[in-house]
Amino acid sequence: MSRILITDDPSTQRIILSGILQTLGHEVDTAGNGQEALEKIEANPPDCMLLDNLLPVMDGFQTLETLQAGNITLPIIMLPANIPEWLKTRCLELGATILLNKPIKHAPLQKAIQEILPRLKTTEVPCI
Repeated sequence: MSRILITDDPSTQRIILSGILQTLGHEVDTAGNGQEALEKIEANPPDCMLLDNLLPVMDGFQTLETLQAGNITLPIIMLPANIPEWLKTRCLELGATILLNKPIKHAPLQKAIQEILPRLKTTEVPCI
Protein backbone atom coordinates (compact mmCIF):
# COMPACT_ATOMS: atom_id res chain seq x y z
CA MET A 1 0.00 0.00 0.00
CA SER A 2 1.38 3.38 1.00
CA ARG A 3 4.30 4.59 3.09
CA ILE A 4 3.25 6.79 6.02
CA LEU A 5 5.46 8.88 8.32
CA ILE A 6 4.17 9.26 11.88
CA THR A 7 5.59 12.31 13.67
CA ASP A 8 4.71 12.44 17.36
CA ASP A 9 6.89 12.73 20.46
CA PRO A 10 5.47 10.04 22.76
CA SER A 11 6.84 6.71 21.60
CA THR A 12 3.67 5.00 22.83
CA GLN A 13 1.58 7.10 20.45
CA ARG A 14 3.90 6.20 17.56
CA ILE A 15 3.62 2.51 18.46
CA ILE A 16 -0.19 2.63 18.63
CA LEU A 17 -0.52 4.49 15.34
CA SER A 18 2.04 2.23 13.67
CA GLY A 19 0.04 -0.81 14.71
CA ILE A 20 -3.19 0.59 13.30
CA LEU A 21 -1.57 1.58 10.00
CA GLN A 22 0.30 -1.69 9.62
CA THR A 23 -2.92 -3.67 10.11
CA LEU A 24 -4.33 -1.59 7.25
CA GLY A 25 -1.41 -2.73 5.10
CA HIS A 26 0.71 0.43 5.13
CA GLU A 27 4.46 0.70 5.53
CA VAL A 28 5.30 2.95 8.48
CA ASP A 29 8.22 5.15 9.46
CA THR A 30 8.35 7.32 12.58
CA ALA A 31 9.90 10.54 13.83
CA GLY A 32 9.91 12.04 17.31
CA ASN A 33 10.03 15.71 16.24
CA GLY A 34 9.62 17.96 13.22
CA GLN A 35 13.33 18.20 12.41
CA GLU A 36 13.67 14.43 12.31
CA ALA A 37 10.55 14.24 10.12
CA LEU A 38 11.96 16.75 7.63
CA GLU A 39 15.20 14.76 7.40
CA LYS A 40 13.22 11.58 6.70
CA ILE A 41 11.05 13.35 4.12
CA GLU A 42 14.16 14.62 2.33
CA ALA A 43 15.82 11.18 2.38
CA ASN A 44 12.77 9.13 1.37
CA PRO A 45 9.49 11.06 0.89
CA PRO A 46 6.45 9.26 2.29
CA ASP A 47 3.03 9.15 0.64
CA CYS A 48 1.45 10.77 3.71
CA MET A 49 2.39 12.12 7.14
CA LEU A 50 0.64 12.08 10.50
CA LEU A 51 1.85 15.14 12.44
CA ASP A 52 1.32 16.26 16.02
CA ASN A 53 1.38 20.00 16.60
CA LEU A 54 3.16 19.89 19.98
CA LEU A 55 6.63 18.50 19.38
CA PRO A 56 10.11 19.12 20.80
CA VAL A 57 12.90 20.66 18.68
CA MET A 58 10.54 21.73 15.86
CA ASP A 59 6.78 21.78 16.42
CA GLY A 60 4.06 20.91 13.93
CA PHE A 61 3.53 24.52 12.82
CA GLN A 62 7.24 25.01 12.14
CA THR A 63 7.31 21.72 10.27
CA LEU A 64 4.36 22.76 8.09
CA GLU A 65 5.95 26.18 7.48
CA THR A 66 9.24 24.56 6.43
CA LEU A 67 7.46 22.18 4.05
CA GLN A 68 5.47 25.07 2.59
CA ALA A 69 8.58 27.25 2.18
CA GLY A 70 10.31 24.39 0.35
CA ASN A 71 7.29 23.82 -1.92
CA ILE A 72 7.03 20.27 -0.60
CA THR A 73 3.48 19.03 -0.97
CA LEU A 74 2.44 16.02 0.99
CA PRO A 75 -0.93 14.91 2.38
CA ILE A 76 -0.76 15.65 6.11
CA ILE A 77 -3.09 14.55 8.87
CA MET A 78 -2.64 16.76 11.94
CA LEU A 79 -3.12 15.10 15.33
CA PRO A 80 -3.91 17.75 17.97
CA ALA A 81 -5.48 16.91 21.34
CA ASN A 82 -8.24 19.43 20.61
CA ILE A 83 -9.14 21.46 17.56
CA PRO A 84 -10.18 25.05 18.27
CA GLU A 85 -11.15 27.01 15.15
CA TRP A 86 -7.91 29.06 15.13
CA LEU A 87 -5.82 25.87 15.14
CA LYS A 88 -7.82 24.31 12.33
CA THR A 89 -7.54 27.49 10.25
CA ARG A 90 -3.80 27.83 10.82
CA CYS A 91 -3.05 24.18 10.04
CA LEU A 92 -5.08 24.26 6.83
CA GLU A 93 -3.41 27.53 5.76
CA LEU A 94 -0.03 25.84 6.23
CA GLY A 95 -0.95 22.85 4.09
CA ALA A 96 -2.48 20.26 6.42
CA THR A 97 -5.11 18.15 4.71
CA ILE A 98 -7.17 16.80 7.62
CA LEU A 99 -7.22 17.28 11.40
CA LEU A 100 -8.08 14.39 13.75
CA ASN A 101 -8.53 14.73 17.52
CA LYS A 102 -6.40 12.65 19.84
CA PRO A 103 -6.79 10.03 21.07
CA ILE A 104 -6.91 8.62 17.55
CA LYS A 105 -9.46 5.91 16.90
CA HIS A 106 -9.02 3.21 14.26
CA ALA A 107 -12.11 4.02 12.12
CA PRO A 108 -11.58 7.80 11.74
CA LEU A 109 -7.90 7.26 10.94
CA GLN A 110 -8.72 4.64 8.34
CA LYS A 111 -11.32 6.95 6.77
CA ALA A 112 -8.88 9.88 6.68
CA ILE A 113 -6.16 7.76 5.07
CA GLN A 114 -8.62 6.50 2.44
CA GLU A 115 -9.71 10.08 1.68
CA ILE A 116 -6.26 11.49 1.10
CA LEU A 117 -4.34 8.64 -0.49
CA PRO A 118 -5.15 7.56 -4.03
CA ARG A 119 -6.32 4.00 -4.21
CA LEU A 120 -3.72 1.70 -5.65
CA LYS A 121 -4.77 0.22 -8.95
CA THR A 122 -4.21 -3.44 -9.49
CA THR A 123 -3.49 -4.87 -12.85
CA GLU A 124 -5.26 -8.10 -13.59
CA VAL A 125 -3.13 -10.67 -15.32
CA PRO A 126 -5.14 -12.92 -17.59
CA CYS A 127 -4.84 -16.66 -17.10
CA ILE A 128 -3.33 -18.39 -20.10
